[in-house]
Amino acid sequence: MQRGVSAAVALLAAVSVTGASASGGTFVAPRVSAKFVKNAVAHVPARVAAGSSSFTDPTGDAGVAPDIAAVTVSNDDQGLITFRITVPNRSSLGPDDAVAVPLGTDDPDLASGWRSDGTNFVLVLEASGPSLLAWNGEDMVTLDPAPGSVTGSFSDGVGTVTVRQEDLAPGFPDMSVPIELTFYALGIAFNGNDVLAQDDAPDGDAIWKYRLAEALRVVVTSFSADKTVKAGATLVVLMGAAHSDTGAAVASGKIDCKARLGSKALKGKGRFFTVILTSPATGRAVKSPNATCSFKVPKQKSKGKTIRGSMSLRESGVTLNRSFITRVR
Repeated sequence: MQRGVSAAVALLAAVSVTGASASGGTFVAPRVSAKFVKNAVAHVPARVAAGSSSFTDPTGDAGVAPDIAAVTVSNDDQGLITFRITVPNRSSLGPDDAVAVPLGTDDPDLASGWRSDGTNFVLVLEASGPSLLAWNGEDMVTLDPAPGSVTGSFSDGVGTVTVRQEDLAPGFPDMSVPIELTFYALGIAFNGNDVLAQDDAPDGDAIWKYRLAEALRVVVTSFSADKTVKAGATLVVLMGAAHSDTGAAVASGKIDCKARLGSKALKGKGRFFTVILTSPATGRAVKSPNATCSFKVPKQKSKGKTIRGSMSLRESGVTLNRSFITRVR
């Protein structure tokens, strides 16, 4: 059955709430049941999330919707987070079904913050496949294309969706990666564009919490190089990185800068530059350490040429490499 919008889009209406906020690192998650989707907003108190890797929810309360019985969360040493959602009343997802995991990270985007239910991402699994939605400060928008780590399948009553830790990172200017998630799960049955039935797991206004446990990795959380640069100006390339085990941004290390303008080598200077910014969404102050490479572009005989270069950062015995191409105008 074809609908005017996908289940993922209709899902946004099913989980939208108002009248609550998240600040100071505390997530609140009042939620709207299916019967209030169109016309009403639920105002319920927040609860403190309890931490575990396996969670259960009573069955028999979903009506015709996918009935969530359990959710298991895990991660491997490469930061791949896996949600396994047990749905005993489905052997497969139908065209009008969706299973979703709205989740909040402990380091949301500096400008956007969290949505009013304490979430800043939604993992969605439909019969057509998985998708990842991200909060932009006003709406949950589908990331297109989705990060390569976002995968999903449903078989024998179990839905599985994955996303990598760094794909939930806020990026510039907050260079950290999340190490703690708060989340809940939804099973939704649609009738056209309307929600026919919905199961919330856990029931009521509770939320679940999961903390990643993995060995140290050093991961790139942001990389930026201008597509064009003016002849005679300085080209600045920025890289952000973080420790996967603590989530902390990397603020020191060995930087190597290489670039060529046509056949001519350009001298690069590497250093760390840290700024302190305040989030307009949450009011929290964030230190933003950036590894930088700067290259002085010759003023003469440079226009129209291409700069090809690379930047590497070595820290904790790990070397991160990124390349760039910039046109001189």
